[in-house]
Amino acid sequence: MKKTIVVILLLVGAAALNAQPIQKSEVKSSKEPWKFGLQIGGSLDNISIKSGGVSKFGYKAGLAAEKRLVYNLYFQPTLCFASKSFGYEIANGYSLDVNALVAELDAGLLLKFGDDRLQRGFFLSVTPYYTYGLGGKSKTKDLNTHSESYLEEKEYSTFETANRYDLGFRIGCGYDFNKHVELAANYTLGMNRFSNTANYRWRGWNLHLVVFF
Repeated sequence: MKKTIVVILLLVGAAALNAQPIQKSEVKSSKEPWKFGLQIGGSLDNISIKSGGVSKFGYKAGLAAEKRLVYNLYFQPTLCFASKSFGYEIANGYSLDVNALVAELDAGLLLKFGDDRLQRGFFLSVTPYYTYGLGGKSKTKDLNTHSESYLEEKEYSTFETANRYDLGFRIGCGYDFNKHVELAANYTLGMNRFSNTANYRWRGWNLHLVVFF
């Protein structure tokens, strides 16, 4: 009797499996076309120094593109022009007011969540970047009270003493409002020394808006 029940259960199970519709599994992949648009944003920049650094506001604007790699992983390269600044002061020493104009090339990897049909929802991002210094004017002021040039200011070209190249990455998050508008925030971690004579690197918070056509 027990053997008969087991056989019946196996037959019912096999029939139930055969009755299930065959589902096609489609992988969202790189077959989807590129999207292109504009990126604008602002930043609050500083340097990797424990004390004496002063954060300053900057801006960026440029071109953006985006392509799905596979599933919810996307590639988002951007090319922007950016203005970055910071201040620095040593008591009874000197102060710096640094302004730099740079070209930025980002290679963002975005992990997107949410409604895939509407392309709406949160995402996380890791963005390696490369920047090249184009120009900018900076100032230095003598703060040594015993110096003959006390409070004297000198202006110079930023990249006379600074490294034009920077490599680093940004980590952040954002939100897709729909298929065309995206807002993101991230934090910059520069890896190259900004100055040829001092061991500090770019740091900063960034907020940007991307609008795809």
